[in-house]
Amino acid sequence: MRRGITLALSSGGARGFSHIGVLQCLERYRVPVLGIAGSSMGGLVGALYCTGYSPSMLQELAVGLRRHQWIDFSVSKMGMVRGQKLLGLMNLLTHNRTFQDCNPPLTLVAVDIERGQEVVIGEGSVAEGVRATTSIPGIFSPFVKDDRVLVDGGVLNRVPVDLARELAPEAPVVAVDAGIDMTPVVKSVFDILFQAFDIMARELRQYKPINADVVIEPSLPNAREAQFTRVEEFIRAGERACEEKMPEILRMLEGSA
Repeated sequence: MRRGITLALSSGGARGFSHIGVLQCLERYRVPVLGIAGSSMGGLVGALYCTGYSPSMLQELAVGLRRHQWIDFSVSKMGMVRGQKLLGLMNLLTHNRTFQDCNPPLTLVAVDIERGQEVVIGEGSVAEGVRATTSIPGIFSPFVKDDRVLVDGGVLNRVPVDLARELAPEAPVVAVDAGIDMTPVVKSVFDILFQAFDIMARELRQYKPINADVVIEPSLPNAREAQFTRVEEFIRAGERACEEKMPEILRMLEGSA
């Protein structure tokens, strides 16, 4: 058995940039990542990592990203953002790779909003998978694929530990939960929608606990999911949280060697 871990990366909007800090910390300690299962923003970060981006490259990309590069406002009844710019950007960044090209392996999760069913995405275009898993209801228009109307995976599976475990059944699963803390101030319609999403996620977590071998929870007080200007702060929070859990992760790997 190859020594290493699989990662379950949560949804969380801009707070999901903390996943980059976790990857930086794992790289520094030379902890092999054998697979990633991601939901929403965790799926986006995981997709880039699995298509060849190092943690340092991910930080550079995230810090340099500007809203106009991935936001295309829409008059659609299905969402305020069309999502075509995001799809085009992901196609460009991933060089049109498929899931079969990913190393380590990648699995994403979305939700069929018409049937209320979880949809596991593990084949075809990585960019389309990311577009589906990041389709935050009310903000992004759903992604239509194979007669399914797909929205954000966090609706049903915020931290896809079960999918991470399937990628390497013998490896321990490390989950990263970017948080669902309520912010005391809402300043825009985006904040309201994100806050409502977090409230639903908080209730869901009571019935579906995070059943991972190690759970990393970055401290992000008063952080709103729409705050894409705090990228470096969120990355550092993920790095610190992973550093705190590293003794536990290393002991676990020693025990499985």
